Amino acid sequence: MLKRRLILLFVSALFVVLILAVRLYQLQVVQARMWKDRARSFSYRHLVIPSIRGAIVDCKGRYLAVEQPCNNLAVDYQAMNRDYLWITRQAIDELRADHLPRAQIIARLPETRRRIAARLRWLPGAIARHCHLPLAKVLETFDTIRKRMAFLRQDIWTLRYGHDNNVRADVSPSDRQQDVDLALTQGLNLLEAHEAHTVVPDIPDQVAFYFQKHARRYPGLVIVSSQHRVYPFGSVAAQVIGAMRQVTGSALRKNPFVLPRLVPGSLRDTRGKLKGYLPGDQMGAFGVEYAAENLLRATRGVELVRLDGKQVPQDYRPPIPGRTVRLTLDIQLQQQLEEKMLDPQSHLLYFQGEMHRAAVVVLSVRTNRVLVMLSLPTYNLNRYHQDFSKLIADTQLPLMNRAISSAYPPGSIVKPLEAAYALTVGAVAPNAVMNCGAYLLPGHPNIFRNWTYPVAPGPLNTVEALEQSCDTYFYRVGMKLGLQRLVEGYRTFGLGSATGLGLHEETAGYLPSEQPDRSQFRITDWAIMMGIGQGPMAVTPLQMANAYAAMLRGGVWMQPQIIEQLHRPPPRKFHLNMSDLSFVRQGMYLVVHGPHGTAPVLRMGLPVAGKTGTAQTAERIDINGKVTIKKGDDAWFVGYAPANKPKYVLAAIVEMGGDGGRRAGPIVKTCIQLMQQRGYLPQAATP
Repeated sequence: MLKRRLILLFVSALFVVLILAVRLYQLQVVQARMWKDRARSFSYRHLVIPSIRGAIVDCKGRYLAVEQPCNNLAVDYQAMNRDYLWITRQAIDELRADHLPRAQIIARLPETRRRIAARLRWLPGAIARHCHLPLAKVLETFDTIRKRMAFLRQDIWTLRYGHDNNVRADVSPSDRQQDVDLALTQGLNLLEAHEAHTVVPDIPDQVAFYFQKHARRYPGLVIVSSQHRVYPFGSVAAQVIGAMRQVTGSALRKNPFVLPRLVPGSLRDTRGKLKGYLPGDQMGAFGVEYAAENLLRATRGVELVRLDGKQVPQDYRPPIPGRTVRLTLDIQLQQQLEEKMLDPQSHLLYFQGEMHRAAVVVLSVRTNRVLVMLSLPTYNLNRYHQDFSKLIADTQLPLMNRAISSAYPPGSIVKPLEAAYALTVGAVAPNAVMNCGAYLLPGHPNIFRNWTYPVAPGPLNTVEALEQSCDTYFYRVGMKLGLQRLVEGYRTFGLGSATGLGLHEETAGYLPSEQPDRSQFRITDWAIMMGIGQGPMAVTPLQMANAYAAMLRGGVWMQPQIIEQLHRPPPRKFHLNMSDLSFVRQGMYLVVHGPHGTAPVLRMGLPVAGKTGTAQTAERIDINGKVTIKKGDDAWFVGYAPANKPKYVLAAIVEMGGDGGRRAGPIVKTCIQLMQQRGYLPQAATP
């Protein structure tokens, strides 16, 4: 019996020894490198190196958005969290600065520590008061800094424990939780936990001087040199260029900042995601700043330093600045046009006792690049954040880019497109004559009227109908095409869908389905009204400029371009009869130069062709708290110059401007004159 027990005890002991031996072999041989790296990682810290966001420039290289030096008000992370050891060190340093003996320092230390702690409690209020910010905003910034640090700590913990399957298998949940608790309490060797973090960026010099002068009164606050975003041209092209905002939660989840492995010699071998976001980072909010975020965004650098602060040789990845984004705009041309339009003495926008909202687009016919994209009223990008509450409450909607974000009834500016398509598909013949009556239907003078000519001018062909903008002629063209072919034709020119410019704010406008619900409206009536650009359709100024450019290229639709680095798909060709197209161009020439043209204001040394539009519209307005509907007409002109060899298409709209020839025409003329001065257009036509 005793012998059996001894054998059993021996076997049990041998089994335990074998288990320990296997485990020892696993730790010292199989997992030796992993545990060695893990042990060494606790001797080093990551140092994250910031970088600079890329600039935005115009077609001539002029800076539209750029980083410039500034002073930021920052707070020490330990001071913000009122860390006991940090307060103690500050108290000792303060007493030593008064050259007190050791005994007095020890005696006065508790009182000094309480005084510093009290100052830290009131720190957010002092920042809010002197920087003219709401206290809630300062406290929100403090919370963002804490989230940023938690994000970095979790990132480092993941690097140590979450990227190795063996670690996951061998570390017990309780041990892993202890490691997490240690990371959160001790900072996982983060240098950022011992550094100052920006609370208020770009503070005025007098505020910086005040805090520097009273540094003892505000422990933990420091002035640090930094960079901030500046927009040298202020309000010019503000809606196009865009602004910055704090990183959104969705962007943070999709593209988080990830450090490479925290092991010497590994920075070159592990990628991480140094271009990712941390809480509190800035990103593009709209416009080009948002659309080109991936190009503009900088990549942080990183290096390893030992706990004694010394760098680890060759463990360094340099920061990479963001790329410079070049736009196709000529900012000085746009600035001159904006100044002319906003001058009350020019009467371009100021008439009828108010300033009217407007948009202008200039597009190259050959390259389809946007030279001008103007939307008024506008605002100063450098004051975007300070004025944001006023801007979003402004009923004039200055934040909206009217060139691409607002869709309008086009009115008569669709008539050249309609004529070109109708001639191509054989719905009408170039020399076919149709009566231009005062109204379309006999015995019904109050519907489908000729709004251009209350008195009927008589029979007209296509050229004459375009020159005189005869509504009843194009009512008939719409009927001949029918709704399906009419909508198909408009879609061929790109109406009813976004152009693909690349800016997030672009709207598609509206066109009805080619086979809509017949219970909604009489389909024939839709075709009639859309024949003159009214009814269920809406377009943007950019869409119309792009459609005219496609027509002038003989049926070659191209995606417009405003950011040079963005890839464009190949052109899309569609059939237009070139011989018939000459009749359309002749009609648009006579709109300006003919005896019955609707835009004689554009007669100048350089021949211009195009089409006016006066589109019925309505808007909601608030008068003393009472909402009412205001009816009126949007004034359009879309044309091109020179008329004989088109180089640029120009589209202009004035909201509630009335007659297109009288209100939009002078704006286009002013733009052409400025383009002549800058060498984009000749002074006179070349044969």
